[in-house]
Amino acid sequence: MKSLTLDAALARYREALGAAFPDGAEIERFRGFLEIHGGLGRPGTPPRDAAAAARLDRLRCFHFSQYLDWYLQEKEGLAASSVEEARAAMRRLNEWLFGAGLIGPEDFEENRESILGGEDLSALDREEGSEDDATPPGPPEEKDFHVPGEYTAVLSGEFVLTKVQEGILYGRRDGEAREIGPILVERSVSGGHRVGDRVHLAVGKAGDHWNLLSVGPRPR
Repeated sequence: MKSLTLDAALARYREALGAAFPDGAEIERFRGFLEIHGGLGRPGTPPRDAAAAARLDRLRCFHFSQYLDWYLQEKEGLAASSVEEARAAMRRLNEWLFGAGLIGPEDFEENRESILGGEDLSALDREEGSEDDATPPGPPEEKDFHVPGEYTAVLSGEFVLTKVQEGILYGRRDGEAREIGPILVERSVSGGHRVGDRVHLAVGKAGDHWNLLSVGPRPR
């Protein structure tokens, strides 16, 4: 898996489903999103060498939620029904990656939660025959959300949050008037904060938005 490129994995997926690949257009749009907004490459620019090609292990769970809940809705302006069709396509892709042995069970579950978003996961498990009791989510953990890629600017410091949406934050650094955002984050991060909270963030600018690089207590 570590040596497999993302393009190679997606090519295998297309081959596995044949010529009448129903999710082909959605997969291509997702790939374009990853190149432009996910920091996994530059469209139309060949890698300088083989090591520069984006590997499958650089695809993270939060890429799915950013694609479904930010890009398709705010950038593409898709209707809710179209977003749900894309969500189903991402779910099928994740299931295939796991079934093909290209991702492990932990990545599969993290991707699944990110793709399904606000859906009732315990109800879905029951539909699929799982007898496990649903475990209530714990408090957000400090973790690294670094997205590989090149950024035009990198900022870090203590931010006062000015707007909190699902998967998106806006804020101002101490002593600065300008608002930074949208900052794309995991739902566990946005769900654990409110407007007015002070939180230490490191963010990288990618196009017209910012990617969260890290979140946690201010270093002492």
